[in-house]
Amino acid sequence: MGRKVTSAPRQIEVFPPFRLVPEKMTLIPANMMQVMSEGGPQPQSIIHFSISNQTVAVVNRRGQVTGKVVGTAVVHGTIQTVNEDTGKVIVFSQDEVHVEVVQLRAVRILAAATRLITATEMPVYVMGVTSTQTPFSFSNANPGLTFHWSMSKRDVLDLVPRHSEVFLQLPVENNFAMVVHTKAAGRTSIRVTVRCMNSSSGQLEGNLLELSDEVQILVFEKLQLFFPECQPEQILMPMNSQLRLHTNREGAAFVSSRVLKCFPNSSVIEDDGEGLLKAGSIAGTAVLEVTSIEPFGVNQTTITGVQVAPVTYLRMSSQPKLYAAPGRTLPAFPVGMSLTFVVQFYNSIGEKFHTHNTQLHLALNRDDLLLIGPGNRNYTYVAQAVNTGVTLLGIWDRRHPGVADYVPVAVEHAIEPDTQLTFVGDVICFRTHLLSHNGEPGIWMISADNILQTDTGTGVGMARSPGIATVFHDIPGVVKTYREVVVNASSRLTLSYDLKTYLTNTPKSPAFKLFITTGRNGANLKGSCTPSQALAITTILLPETLVLCHVQFSNTLLDIPASKIFHVSAGFSMEKGGFPQLDLGPLFPSLYSAAQLDYWNAAVFPHTWPGSLSRKSSQLHLPSADGITHFHQYFL
Repeated sequence: MGRKVTSAPRQIEVFPPFRLVPEKMTLIPANMMQVMSEGGPQPQSIIHFSISNQTVAVVNRRGQVTGKVVGTAVVHGTIQTVNEDTGKVIVFSQDEVHVEVVQLRAVRILAAATRLITATEMPVYVMGVTSTQTPFSFSNANPGLTFHWSMSKRDVLDLVPRHSEVFLQLPVENNFAMVVHTKAAGRTSIRVTVRCMNSSSGQLEGNLLELSDEVQILVFEKLQLFFPECQPEQILMPMNSQLRLHTNREGAAFVSSRVLKCFPNSSVIEDDGEGLLKAGSIAGTAVLEVTSIEPFGVNQTTITGVQVAPVTYLRMSSQPKLYAAPGRTLPAFPVGMSLTFVVQFYNSIGEKFHTHNTQLHLALNRDDLLLIGPGNRNYTYVAQAVNTGVTLLGIWDRRHPGVADYVPVAVEHAIEPDTQLTFVGDVICFRTHLLSHNGEPGIWMISADNILQTDTGTGVGMARSPGIATVFHDIPGVVKTYREVVVNASSRLTLSYDLKTYLTNTPKSPAFKLFITTGRNGANLKGSCTPSQALAITTILLPETLVLCHVQFSNTLLDIPASKIFHVSAGFSMEKGGFPQLDLGPLFPSLYSAAQLDYWNAAVFPHTWPGSLSRKSSQLHLPSADGITHFHQYFL
């Protein structure tokens, strides 16, 4: 009899070739850029990176390449897998990137146009002497370079940092790119000076400490036929683009359009009669007539000009606007914020196009700080700030790589203070300078109230138990930022007291106070507290409830318990930097003489405290004498 034998099934995947991007990389010493990947099997396996010359540059497991000294090297990226038959690791796919580490010999200001009309804007940024020395090559070094800009005439134009439209003020090490805002007719020069922060880094050729460049900008008035309030509109389109006309009479009247005149010929612009304009492959101008036939027998006609021109430069702008408290500036975007980048296109004199047909390419120098992708509108990108640091964002026209813009995206914590080394018992007064557009603060929220008890009205929190909690500050519709707090278990308790105070039975004398700190900070209060936060600490959070304390006599033969003699209570001292305080005061001063109490003060409280403490049941043994108490404390 015949038998049917079948083999084990094998999965087959067809995938595009694995490729590393970019193919070539130019860096200065100490500058970092990440190698990205395209294609390969999906989901993609871990890429193993190596480099041919670790003296010239190094690469980490994420593919981030850092230049070291001048020279060349090759970065290899391989996708490995395990052979199902042999169990051996084999190389599945591989590619390589050529790395060149150079010194900057000179810098130049890249200004796409040097003749601009008034009331327009244009990005400018620093480049090296060759087209391969882009801001990706030198703007992310550590130690890095600083960029200082100046103008010869300030009344002609303004030179502002990137993201100024959302009220961010970047530091000088991130200001390799600026924006020109033209104001009045005239001629001015823009100058940049690039300085090396570390003279021994070898980033500038010839051991120079700075490089500079200068460019002149001519600003002129735009031609106007009438007064500005009566200025007729003109449609500006790039070549080989389309634009659908929209009027305020759509749906209410019959609207039609036609081209009356074209220069130099009819191929400049075409109209289908229903408002769809198609620009041709040559630059020129046209006259367009738009007519609406109203249902009540009245016709309206308007004439407008159409200009077709090549795109000279593009510019990225940021949204939404961020507002800070008076006198405060934001140096970076807040962690957790969702921001939008809008790309706009301009002609050779700074006029903005009404439509676009550009194929854009977006690139990052690293992919671990920003999550970015296309927005819901053309030529927009939405990014999520997921980690602190600076990401360089570059965008350019695929067909014309010289039409480009580069923007630094700095991300920092907007919630203060620094929450590192937080221990159980710490009280944290959170604050942020972020406000809404009308000056109102946002809303505080907490992810785990059992770990970090928080008053959401004031933003003050108290660490109650070990774990991880996230504090959020939300300004609805603008920004939602956060800060993660890791609460550590208190490994020790520390007691201290004021050497100028003493325990006495003098009538109406103040209580003797012991001050306790948890962890290794030396203080349990973090941040600067507002009066409302201080009130919330004493009325809502009640940090003293974490401390249990009692007293007992070291001489067990005494018939009277220490609690009958001394009153012990827990409190919280804002004046002492947030130390929980234990008030120790005698209930019946007549039972002990002043001499006995003075001796107790001298014998029991030396300058250094002996004893070792654990978190759950911490007990400190003091030097004993007859009739003297032991003080016990328990931290829960």
